Amino acid sequence: MPLIETLRTAFGATAANKLRAALTILGILVGVAAVIGMVSVGEGASASIASTLQGLGTNLVLVSPGGQTTGLVRGAGGGATTLTLDDVAALRAAGAVPDAAAIEPELSGRAQVIVGGSNTNTSVTGTTPAYQTVRNWTVADGAFFTDADVSSNASVAVIGATTATTLFSGGEPVGQYINLNFSSGGRNSPVRTVRLQVVGVFASKGTAAGFFNQDDQVVVPVTTAAQRIFGRSNVSTIAISATSQSTMSNVQLEVTQVLLGTHHVSDPTQADFTVQTQQDLLSAATSATSTFTILLAAIGSISLLVGGIGIMNIMLVSVTERTREIGLRKALGARRTDILGQFLVEAVVLTTLGGVAGALVGILVSVAIARLTTVQATVTPASLVLAVGVSAAVGLVFGLYPARRAAGLQPIVALRTE
Repeated sequence: MPLIETLRTAFGATAANKLRAALTILGILVGVAAVIGMVSVGEGASASIASTLQGLGTNLVLVSPGGQTTGLVRGAGGGATTLTLDDVAALRAAGAVPDAAAIEPELSGRAQVIVGGSNTNTSVTGTTPAYQTVRNWTVADGAFFTDADVSSNASVAVIGATTATTLFSGGEPVGQYINLNFSSGGRNSPVRTVRLQVVGVFASKGTAAGFFNQDDQVVVPVTTAAQRIFGRSNVSTIAISATSQSTMSNVQLEVTQVLLGTHHVSDPTQADFTVQTQQDLLSAATSATSTFTILLAAIGSISLLVGGIGIMNIMLVSVTERTREIGLRKALGARRTDILGQFLVEAVVLTTLGGVAGALVGILVSVAIARLTTVQATVTPASLVLAVGVSAAVGLVFGLYPARRAAGLQPIVALRTE
């Protein structure tokens, strides 16, 4: 039987049982929509993390205290206080890291910031003017503090856009004063209160990865943070901007060699610090989110499996109802392959229609997720093509048994069926 005639027969059988066809299509529709919706969340998470890592800085190399990192999990080796300002000085020494464009320390913690009747608990980072270059920050109002401010432990701060809005309610922050309260966390720990003058406000960067607000921060000179706020000289991170993307691996090697010397470590595997490039972080994050996406797709595929079982049941019912029709067609000369092809095409038509409808619903679900939540959802053309293709494959797989059963009927037996 020509393919056109087979398709005409398949659509005619579908139109003759509209309610049954609609219910069958609904099962595939839900499965495809679930797969597309869940995969879009995984793809969106990957894109969001990649964008966040790219926004952390330019050609970034990060040095963290502690042992080596596997994936995104830091080992227990080393400690949390193994990097100091002396390490930063060693890295900044002439010729120590020739492929570095800028190097800046970061001494981080959290503190309560108070202005009049307004207060907020926010991130506080002690650093140097190189922070702007390494971390890709620009000042929208006022100016960043200077090297002279770092040398003199100046009582100055640059704050994020969200922090400025929270504390000053839309007023002009530059030139105003904030009170920063910090406690080391113990029950009897004294609270340090430092009065700082706001000299600048960062341009807004927005939320990173859907949950971390980059604009909620206070940045102060690293010496002020070490001596007057946190009371410690160890740094949380040393951030380095390589001269180009191609020299990041060189910087990673150069930094490792310098710090192995300053830490008196002969075996690199026993280093009490970790040096990672932006690509290392991106690769680890991509690996994690890819696994997450596959898991979500597998969960959504359960709905497709259920839809496939529904297809098989409906096609078996159809074979039973049309037994006399099958017998008559065979008696008139229809071959086994004609009957097999007819029922397979009917199954594929049903699942493909369900797949196309499911793809449209999946797009709507993804848009709704993106608009109603903070989760980024990204639908790719590849996922749409794959989902529709898989739905057609479901029709072939689950329609094969009913089609073979129909093709195997003997004409005389089929014609005698009531």
